[in-house]
Amino acid sequence: MENQPLLSVIVSCYNLETYVDKCVSSIVAQTYSNLEILLIDDGSTDQTGSRCDAWQEKDERIRVIHKQNEGLSYTRKTGVENATAEYVTFVDNDDWIDKNMYADTMTALLSTNSDIAQCGYNEVYEDGFIICKSENIRGSFEVIGRKESVLLILEDIKWESYLWNKIFKKQLFNHIVFRKNLNLGEDFISHDLFHHASQSVYLNYAYYFYFQRSDSGVNIQSIKGEMKKISDFSDAYDERYFFVRQHPEYHDALPVIAYRTICLGIHLLRNMIAYPQYFNKNDFFIKSKQLRSIALPKTIQLQRFLKIEFYVLKISPIMYKLLRKLYIQIIGFTNKLKITNRKTSCFLSEDLWKSPDEYSDRILID
Repeated sequence: MENQPLLSVIVSCYNLETYVDKCVSSIVAQTYSNLEILLIDDGSTDQTGSRCDAWQEKDERIRVIHKQNEGLSYTRKTGVENATAEYVTFVDNDDWIDKNMYADTMTALLSTNSDIAQCGYNEVYEDGFIICKSENIRGSFEVIGRKESVLLILEDIKWESYLWNKIFKKQLFNHIVFRKNLNLGEDFISHDLFHHASQSVYLNYAYYFYFQRSDSGVNIQSIKGEMKKISDFSDAYDERYFFVRQHPEYHDALPVIAYRTICLGIHLLRNMIAYPQYFNKNDFFIKSKQLRSIALPKTIQLQRFLKIEFYVLKISPIMYKLLRKLYIQIIGFTNKLKITNRKTSCFLSEDLWKSPDEYSDRILID
């Protein structure tokens, strides 16, 4: 035990009574036993809270905190504030972990004197299909310096922004601002955590099991939920773009980040015009101002229609809004006549937010 520094495991729990037991069981069964397990009940209205309480009775390492519903980001904030260990990690309560995850990641973290350790993960689908996001070489790890770590997170290909496949020194969160009522894009603080870390270590093995529920927060079906989803991701990329612009050492990532920020921003503006009832009156002009401040790097090339929209927006947000409304009316009319069958807006998951390799042919790097 003396060779195992205390690790605080923060589990965000909200209205998932069916999954809590499997999740917590996988944490309790860890071969790394010096754990403080914080179950943060974010105002659940089902039996999630009582299941958490039952686990507290079973294991003295478990502490339950019940709070009002404020979203996943604030749930994690509560966990970090109440954690007593020098190291913290996260689990979402519909996921589970390999029994050796913390033993192996903590060994790598401590032996390399790193500030962050992360591992690969598995995407697990409801039909049992699994996609392994790792080469799965047990015992293989590499130490990465601060600059390269941040660039890998910003690139979002080999490394991704998720917090739950990483262990952090708690002090890295001292300057982090958690946003309330944020359920999507909540992991986009990760680049800032790596920015303040001296180095990190990457374990090339998939210890974490990320369950892909059809009714999860990232698969919201309602229009209102989809609008919130697009808005959250767009805001997250705005913050990421301005972070990169302020730090010259990460400017290699600027073309990709600018591209994604513009794509998501234009997509959000389209939906603000198509579904104004789901946004506040000034949201359009706030987002327009943010987008207009972005200088389009010469090293990237937007799709032709997207590029036209971006430059019209640069000239005049009012003109852009009027032209977009006119476009919606024309498409609506031609669709009614069955001349066309086009959508006047689209959800995030359908076409715009694609993985980097799907749109890399539209990003020209010198």
